[in-house]
Order: sequence, then structure tokens, then C-alpha cells
Amino acid sequence: MGILVAATVAVVQLLFLVLLLAFLVVRRVYDRRQAAAFEAGKGALSAPLRAWLVAGAHPEPVVAVLRGMPRGTAVGYLALLARQTIPDSNREELARALRGEHWVRHAVRQAGSRFWWRRLEAARALSVTADAAHRAIVQRLFFDTHPAVQVAAAGALPRVADAVLVGLVLDRLDSLPKVVRHYVTGVLRRARELVAPALAERIARGGHFATVAAWVELAEAIAEPAAVAASIARVGDPSPAVRRAIAKALRRAPSPAAEAALVTLLADRDPTVRAAAARTVGELGLRSAVPALVPVLGDGVWIVRVRAAVSLAQLGERGKAALREARAGGDRFARDMAAMVTGLTEGAILEMGDA
Repeated sequence: MGILVAATVAVVQLLFLVLLLAFLVVRRVYDRRQAAAFEAGKGALSAPLRAWLVAGAHPEPVVAVLRGMPRGTAVGYLALLARQTIPDSNREELARALRGEHWVRHAVRQAGSRFWWRRLEAARALSVTADAAHRAIVQRLFFDTHPAVQVAAAGALPRVADAVLVGLVLDRLDSLPKVVRHYVTGVLRRARELVAPALAERIARGGHFATVAAWVELAEAIAEPAAVAASIARVGDPSPAVRRAIAKALRRAPSPAAEAALVTLLADRDPTVRAAAARTVGELGLRSAVPALVPVLGDGVWIVRVRAAVSLAQLGERGKAALREARAGGDRFARDMAAMVTGLTEGAILEMGDA
């Protein structure tokens, strides 16, 4: 009896191994054929793509080639083309040609799937073809639990964005993973006319310190002067993160009010804020701030002294005169830092300023 059971188990195991080997062989052949079909599609796409983008032909031949690609790769390659090759001015024309395609509609229908990779395919398809009717789907995908889906859905935001959706994105900006937030920044830059007033309003009215800091950082990243200017009223914010973000962002909105705010931040109790303010003064070339920078040369924190010295070196003869005076002064910290910076070439100073 025991021999029979052992023999049965051995046969079952052998059969399982044979089936597994057969599956792996078939899968490898299938993957090779899919890869070959994809490469062939890429090669066939170059001519109609060039004719459309350069010669002004209709995009239908481009759509036809994409239609012939393996379904699992067509949507992903389409999204890649949209990001890297197709100008913004041509995307709506392509979107109109794609919306009736069965393979595109199939991808979009997977937005509610329990599998994240299917939701990712839906987000990629919508990043090219979405219109106002897809706003709710894009919103759901953007706030998905998987970062890859969020990043892909972010590409569709400018196609469906309205004031309500932009507000939702801004209100949850700080809770997004860093990689998603970085990508969203580039996307929101394309919708500045909607983002600017909502961002300025939120910075002005306040909120949790991390959220406010994220808003100010976004205002700097998208170079939105009105939103940055709204942050000036918060230079006395109790959070160093907010004050530091303001000190960095003020380079995007030079004004007398910004200069006064930077002078205030040069005397901040937090060294990271002082360092950021000193750097911004140099970037803006605020020669009138030289008297406020000079005491910072003797700061107790090394990086603050470095930023102050480099900024003085960037502020023309008035700043360089202040460095020469510091070299002859009695403050050891200020003297050593001034000596180090005045010995650098102009190129080295520029490099340190950008570091």
C-alpha cells in the first residue's frame, strides 16, 4: 500500500513538472511573439507619426498602427509617446481619433478593477484621451492607493481640471507620496490659470504647517508670483518649515515687500531659515540687503555663514567690500569665511550659489 501511494505521488509530481515546463515554454514563445509584434509596431509607427507631426497629415494612420500592437503594450506606449514625443498642441487631435477605439475603451473600463495594474492601464489611457466626461474617473484614479496609478492619472488632470478638482488636489497635496507630488508639480504647472488663485487663497488663510509649507513649495516650483506674494504675510509663522519654504520661494516674486521679508528672515531663530534667506538674497542680487547679511557672516552655524558669504560675493562691489572688511575684523568666524570666499573664482562662487 505504501509503495502504491509513493508511486502515485511520484507520478503526480512528475506530471506537475511536465505541465510547468510546458507552461514556461509556451509562455516564453508567447512573450517573444509579443515583443516581436511590439518592436514591429514601433518601427511601423515612425513614418505615420512623422507625417502627422511634421507634414500635418491626419493622425488615423498613427492610430491604425497602435491598434495593431499587442493590447498589453499599446496603451503604455501611447502614454509614453504622449509624454515624450507629441507636443501639447497635437494631443487633442490624437485624443479625438482615439476615443472611439475599442482597445482604448477597454482600457478605460478597467478603472474600477481590483488589480492595480489594470487601473494603471486605465489611467494611462485617460492621460491621452480624457475629456470632461471622465472627470470623476480621473479623480478616483488620482486618489488611488497605488502611487503608480496616481502618477499616471496625474497626466490626465489638465484635461479634466476644474476649480473643484484643483482644490481637492491642493488640499491633499501634502499627503501624496513624494514621487507623486514631484510629478503633480509639473502637471499643475500646465494648469496655472486654475491653480494660481486657489493656491494663493490657501496660503493666505493657513492650515496645518506641513500643508502650508507644501503649498508654498508648489508656488515656488510652478513660479507663481501671486501665490508666493501671499506667503509674505506668514513670515512670522511658528513653523520653521513654513518660514524656510517662504525664504526659498521669495526668489520667484521680487518686490520691496519680499526684500523686507528676507531681511526679517535673515535674523530668524532657525538656522535653516537664515541659510535659505541668505541664499535668496544672493540669487535676487539685493544689494540693499548687504547690511543685513554682514552680521550673518559670524553666525554660529557653518552653512549659514557659507550662504551669507557666497551671497555677499554675488552682490557686486558693495558685497565684496563687506567681505574685505570682514577679513580684517575681529570676528573669527566672519574672518575665516570671508577669506575662504574671496579666494574663490567667479565660477566657483556661482557653483556654490547653486549647490
